[in-house]
Amino acid sequence: MTPLYDPTNPSGPRQRTAAFRLLFICLMATGIGNNMLFAILPPLARQLAVPEYWVGAIYTVSATLFMTMTPIWGALSDRRGRKPLIIFGLWAFAGSTLMFGAAAWAGESGWVPPLAAIFAMALARTLFGSLGSATNPAAQAYVADRTSPEERTEALAGLTAAFGLGAVIGPTLAAAFVDIVGVPIFMVMISASVAVSAIAVWKFLPEQTPPRVQQRPLNPLRQFGFAADPRIAPFMMYGAVIWITQSLSLATLSFFIMDALGLDESQGLQMSAIALAAGAGALIVAQLIVIPALKASPRVLMSLGGLITALGSGVMLIAPNYAGIVFAYLMTSFAFGLARSGFVGGASIAVTPEEQGRAAGLTTATAGLGFIIGPVGGLMMYHQLGHHSPYIAAAVLSIAALALAWWHPGIARVTAPVTVKTEP
Repeated sequence: MTPLYDPTNPSGPRQRTAAFRLLFICLMATGIGNNMLFAILPPLARQLAVPEYWVGAIYTVSATLFMTMTPIWGALSDRRGRKPLIIFGLWAFAGSTLMFGAAAWAGESGWVPPLAAIFAMALARTLFGSLGSATNPAAQAYVADRTSPEERTEALAGLTAAFGLGAVIGPTLAAAFVDIVGVPIFMVMISASVAVSAIAVWKFLPEQTPPRVQQRPLNPLRQFGFAADPRIAPFMMYGAVIWITQSLSLATLSFFIMDALGLDESQGLQMSAIALAAGAGALIVAQLIVIPALKASPRVLMSLGGLITALGSGVMLIAPNYAGIVFAYLMTSFAFGLARSGFVGGASIAVTPEEQGRAAGLTTATAGLGFIIGPVGGLMMYHQLGHHSPYIAAAVLSIAALALAWWHPGIARVTAPVTVKTEP
């Protein structure tokens, strides 16, 4: 028999731990599927002989819808509950991955012209951006429902580390299996793993927290209006800037490695996958080891993230070889782990329990904004202004993020120790 809902204890400690672990595994699966594209797409684009900026266009189309829809899904989870939205997003992600694999197969086989294949891949990513985007804000809000303010930054860091772990595994799996089974079969394998995750959430994730009955409109313009709320506005600004710097690095790294080292497509896939996996590993270390050890405020994490990103971008500009490139990417990825956990946790602490879904949707939307601007802008700069130009831009932006984090009074307001407990 399902126990009665207790607003002071939405789920017991043992049940909560099991639920968070299940969500961790599910988000790791989506992280694998999403981040493998950064290793697969650049060599695939070179194989299809299409310009680099078409790859950026794929990211941007998806990111535009992701940014638009995540606030809607987050707010809808306040009404309908977290679990249904998590499951819905996972199924949509699985379907979009299947479509992407079919488009890659059609392009590689010559069934459609290269640009038509790219268009079909972009269409597949629109399915992810518009519907698959439901999972992340609902999962973040699920964790926020079950943690006290003083626990929340660390708990959300652990959840978002799942996506980072997927970023380690995704490029590594791509490097290991794409040459053996090909891109289409590999995408089918990833789609199947996400579908299994959706079934696992449906069967095993408890949701005792009732939906919060609200009458706020779900118009995206109204949801984005919440981003101007002074409680979360500085976190939104910071998140947008730091996601742009991250997307600049992700979108250009594989091209940078291939061009700096004179590698062909196959070699580029292997070397890029190693670098991407190493960077994702640094992000995981930041979120699962360093943040729990530091016990730092969101302000400190955000400031450190901006500072180390600027230093890492500078190292990329002077990197003499592959090891130097990987080290620079390790620095920026580690910094991003600190920065993301800081602004996500800070925004969650700043709002009320009834607003957790909306806040989670908006902080997740900053990733969409970053991937609207970063890939296309970065790859255009890369193509027109030279290989180092995206990293110069990243250094400047990260310095701006550091200044915002350290001096904005709205961020300082959530740095004091929280003494009110929401769980016994």
